[in-house]
Amino acid sequence: MSIFYINGNFVKSAEARLPATDLAILRGYGVFDFLRTYGGTPFQLGAHLRRLRRSAELIQLNCPWDIETLGEIVLETVRRNGYPESNIRLVVTGGESEKGFLPHGDSRLLVMVTPWEAPPSWWYEPGAPVVTVEMQRYLPEAKTINYIPGISAQIQASKRNPKAIDAIYVADGLVTEGTRSNTFIFKAGRWITPAAGLLLGVTRAEVLKLLEADGGLELRDILLEEYYSADEVILTSSTKEVVPVVQVDDVTIGDGAPGEMTQRLMRQWRAMTDAYAAAGEIL
Repeated sequence: MSIFYINGNFVKSAEARLPATDLAILRGYGVFDFLRTYGGTPFQLGAHLRRLRRSAELIQLNCPWDIETLGEIVLETVRRNGYPESNIRLVVTGGESEKGFLPHGDSRLLVMVTPWEAPPSWWYEPGAPVVTVEMQRYLPEAKTINYIPGISAQIQASKRNPKAIDAIYVADGLVTEGTRSNTFIFKAGRWITPAAGLLLGVTRAEVLKLLEADGGLELRDILLEEYYSADEVILTSSTKEVVPVVQVDDVTIGDGAPGEMTQRLMRQWRAMTDAYAAAGEIL
């Protein structure tokens, strides 16, 4: 059984509780972030914690814990669980409210550590399908606990293709992101990914570093027609890492198998995370 941190206390996961009067429950008011470990070390912990605080700022949610304090709590929660590799979810809730609407500033902090499990191997070979959904998230740069749009989009996607591993948001003919991932295309010798109007993924940022070192990278809008006609498509996220997309809606991408550039990027990603695990330090 996992050990969770709940607002100052370490408790067994089965005993973890939030009051029914917390604004996270009453109004869906809260933010979260999610990361995993490599070699037992939380990957890019500082970047995730900065994004958590930024998300709280964007929705005017009080987050009184500084980066150092948050980091110490995360590391202690990971240590108490002792898993070889862990998933780490942080949540800042709205806390109590006198009339059940406006926050009083007494936010709550949850850190939930669970065992990491590898995604299905078929995502990577032979590659995965996705489905596009006409939808745009409110405050896309904030990672909030309001996942109604994402859940709705994934339900729609699953009805159209039960094997779809994510739903891709499309707004005004432009591809933005997945419900739980960022997306890139490779077309005419260049990697392209949207620059704005999306959640700025930490995995995305690390992939950008790898691609910038190689050159041939564009940050700009992606038309849906470009998405369909891309030579290669990938998804990136903490849980997915780098996943080759071989089908978008009813359109086969490339020759329907992970492309050469995608495979190269996947090898680069693995070499980087292996080095991170070997270092055993929070880089």
